Amino acid sequence: MSSSRLGLSLAACLLNVSEARRKYVVENIAKAALLQENGQKYPKVSVLNIFSDQDYNRSVITIAASVDTLGHSVLAACLEAFQSIDMAVQEGIHPCLGAVDLIPIYPLSGVGVEECGAVARKIETDLFSQSEAALDRIGLPLESFTARRNGLECEFLADS
Repeated sequence: MSSSRLGLSLAACLLNVSEARRKYVVENIAKAALLQENGQKYPKVSVLNIFSDQDYNRSVITIAASVDTLGHSVLAACLEAFQSIDMAVQEGIHPCLGAVDLIPIYPLSGVGVEECGAVARKIETDLFSQSEAALDRIGLPLESFTARRNGLECEFLADS
């Protein structure tokens, strides 16, 4: 039975982080996506895959969750990445913008691009409000890439 027939609205995030060589750091970032602040597991959240490239020193953590929970889960993983990855010593052949390079949100089932965009905007807002110190450490503006029918639009969040 499909998840949409069960009434679940599922989305996924392919969280790109600038670490692959320290496996425990990547695993802690993935673990942060699964656990609430009280240490209990988020309901309906799974880490589906972790792909790490040693040469690039970059990992992609695939997080799937109900659309209502995904934002909290991804935010927790981002905050863990900001605390765990020191960009002053990070090396790899892939250019990177920060500890977290990319936070794409994709619809899986029972949810559209609009809802995924709302989740992404909520993550942006929460990153600004909850982690100014972490953003200062990154030292670069956040960018938002929003899917549009006629292509891709980029807006600098610091300007919005």
